[in-house]
Amino acid sequence: MLIYNTKELDNRLMGMDADDAAAEGMISPETVVNIKAAHPYTLYTPNNFVRIGLALVSICCVVLGAGLIALLMLDGIGNSWEGFLLFWGLLTYGVLEGWMAGHKHFRSGVDEGLLWSSACFLAFGIIALYENFDTTHWIYLVLTLIATWFSIRLAEPVMTLVAWICGILFVLFASVIYLPGAQFILPFLIMAISAAAYFAATGMQPKWRFRHYDVSLSVLRLAALLTFYMAGNYYVVHNLGNELLGMEGEPPLPWLFWAFTLSLPALYIWMGLRKKDRIPLAAGLLLIAAAVFTVRAYHSVMPIETAMVLGGIVLVAISYAAHRYLKTPQKGFTTQAMHTKHFGIEQLEGLIIAETMQHTAQPQEPAIFKGGSGGGGGASGEF
Repeated sequence: MLIYNTKELDNRLMGMDADDAAAEGMISPETVVNIKAAHPYTLYTPNNFVRIGLALVSICCVVLGAGLIALLMLDGIGNSWEGFLLFWGLLTYGVLEGWMAGHKHFRSGVDEGLLWSSACFLAFGIIALYENFDTTHWIYLVLTLIATWFSIRLAEPVMTLVAWICGILFVLFASVIYLPGAQFILPFLIMAISAAAYFAATGMQPKWRFRHYDVSLSVLRLAALLTFYMAGNYYVVHNLGNELLGMEGEPPLPWLFWAFTLSLPALYIWMGLRKKDRIPLAAGLLLIAAAVFTVRAYHSVMPIETAMVLGGIVLVAISYAAHRYLKTPQKGFTTQAMHTKHFGIEQLEGLIIAETMQHTAQPQEPAIFKGGSGGGGGASGEF
């Protein structure tokens, strides 16, 4: 399903892991050269400055082209601007497919510029098409499908995040309209969807066929954990219930949402430490601040300036102590960067063995007859 050449992407991952292994002293630089020579990566991937420049140029070309066509067809477009936006978005996507079929690019800026240009034109066209109807949830559904397709086709992590946000918004607005008793069910429905997405992405990430979606799946896992917490956070449930559902006073089962608010960050940190997984660990550390903010919003313990200063001092002290302690690996934890993640250590080990076991055929001396050491028989020089 990827628009890119997967064999080239495999070679890229192998080269990255070989460089990491060489940096750790696991293999020699000669082996790295042999690996890259045997599995060359030929797609065009410039540095970030060139990449940003090409993306901006691509976006400008698309926008200027749309403006020029709109000026030439101003009388014909009339009141059908939404149709023109949708048409131009589809045309830009067709240009993206054609460009990638004829050019060997990967994250060059051109593909990303065309991708986001197409997505924005399609999104604006859909919003303009449905702006006069009470169909906000259907807009989010269509945007979810478009973003999901782009994410699958180009393995774009930010587009994966957009697809997730639009999907959650679709569930939120559709539930308010169609789901009886939404004020009681909606938080648990979103928590269930988030949990299902997290475990599905966690199960997909180690599988070989999803190797090129590793970053996208990591983004999806992090977004699912954050959404799960937000659906159970007392502050979010209280305010969204008042705004969307017209609820007054505390939400149902307030003690349960307070328990979620305070316990989920600790649970995430425990999951990350137990599984040695950065995603839940980072989410848990990030959501500690959200839990503190929620408590602060309803129960003032001390002035906010004092609380922030004390919290910062405690976090800096904990971070410094943990960094000093983990300089030497302790029970599987370390501050050192772990390498050979992209392609897989097993595949890299097999590749190294294959490269080091290669033998070059040695040229053999041609068999010729030479003169004997005895002096008789006229043997002198070559026979």
